[in-house]
Amino acid sequence: MRLVPGVGTAAACALAVVVMAGCSGGDATEDAKKPSASPTAVASEEKSEAPEVPATPEEDFDAMAMGSGFYFDGQGIGSASDAMKRYCELLGEPELEGMSPAQWLAEKELTKPDGEMVLQDGVDRFCPARAKTLKAAVDGTYERWFTDGTYEVGAGAEKIPPGTYRTTGALRDCYWERTSKSGEILDNHFATSAQTVRVTVRAGDGQFTTRSCGSWRPVR
Repeated sequence: MRLVPGVGTAAACALAVVVMAGCSGGDATEDAKKPSASPTAVASEEKSEAPEVPATPEEDFDAMAMGSGFYFDGQGIGSASDAMKRYCELLGEPELEGMSPAQWLAEKELTKPDGEMVLQDGVDRFCPARAKTLKAAVDGTYERWFTDGTYEVGAGAEKIPPGTYRTTGALRDCYWERTSKSGEILDNHFATSAQTVRVTVRAGDGQFTTRSCGSWRPVR
């Protein structure tokens, strides 16, 4: 070490220490003040959240149907969406349980709790081509057919309006009768074998009874 004239060895050493601190001490101090990134923060930045997978139409429909009071026939062996898809297929049939598809919806399905809400949602999702059938059922503008039973003549539910009706098919032992309001037989017919049978129910009739004749449909 080169000694500064007039300065002792101890003083020179102290001066050297001060000079060295002045060269590097500033940066070291600033670096010490900077907080170091924690491993947790780095891991959080690097971790990307998985995108949320949207529910399928089937899942949405199942949740909606399960939260309603509606129950599909056959739902016990599958999901509500599976049952609704089956209903969509049925609505494409020409006849359901002796009724027109719209009549079947109106008299068998729309009468259930939340029927209109659930069926409307299902048709919109899975078979929009059946929307007209559902609308006719809701509006009551469907054609009514009549199977086995005794019907009071008139307008309204469970009644048969006056008019001409026809049934077709491989008819065996088909019987019908028209009776007065007091129950007297006005006219009747028994066909042991026929392909088509026709009857006119009159406004003054009291009841119309049919057995084993299939579906009576209005003649337009």
